[in-house]
Amino acid sequence: MDDAVPGPTEPGRRKVYYRQQVELEAAKQGLTTEEYGVYKGSTGSAVKPVNSAGGLLFLTILITVIIGVVAALLVKLFLDGTEEPNWGQIVFAIAFGLWIVPTSWAYYFKERKAARLRKAAGKTLEPPTRRSSRPDW
Repeated sequence: MDDAVPGPTEPGRRKVYYRQQVELEAAKQGLTTEEYGVYKGSTGSAVKPVNSAGGLLFLTILITVIIGVVAALLVKLFLDGTEEPNWGQIVFAIAFGLWIVPTSWAYYFKERKAARLRKAAGKTLEPPTRRSSRPDW
């Protein structure tokens, strides 16, 4: 029998999986989940994550600026009235912007709070070394 924990397959299971990864890594380093902050591993990621408070602030500002430009282009599209708008793309852009901007700021504030808690407690954070969800790896 294989002892490997299967990877996430459904959105609900994926959320539980990453929460468990945070709990395991925080416990391994002697931190609470609040002191650990956002998930810092690269499991399930195509690129190395940038999730320090400074990195998340940069990404959050970049996302906010890009969504702001998209919003300005949407307003310009409606004010010009020279072409027929594609309502599917407009609804998707608005829904995506209303989801991604608050989510990115929430991750930034969560990591900023964790960094402050670690600094106040005099604790340091080691990057995760686990490449798999198997606890013995």
